[in-house]
Amino acid sequence: MCFIHRPDNVQVGDVLVLTKPLGTQIAVNAHQWIEKPEMYEKISYVISKEDVVSAYNIASDSMARLNRTAARMMHKHGAHGATDVTGFGLLGHATNLAKTQKEAVDFVIHSLPSIL
Repeated sequence: MCFIHRPDNVQVGDVLVLTKPLGTQIAVNAHQWIEKPEMYEKISYVISKEDVVSAYNIASDSMARLNRTAARMMHKHGAHGATDVTGFGLLGHATNLAKTQKEAVDFVIHSLPSIL
């Protein structure tokens, strides 16, 4: 049986759960920039090449991991909605979630898992 969870059915009291860390695109871009000195120079003062490679490896492992467990947990706990955090980042998707809701939306952020 296939269930489709859309971002427009979130309800009061629902919790936003991130199933993978944020920062995949940044890690991939930074890794590509290692080969482009003019680009890497812009970030070299905040992250070493070794840390970029480590972040890239974490991102690659994350992208290779299926969301099957997360999907099963959504069904088990009766999730009302879902979205991915790609392209627009967390703020962009939060904005999209808020726009589609019938009630006001507030986010309380305790912590965010991130690669970098």
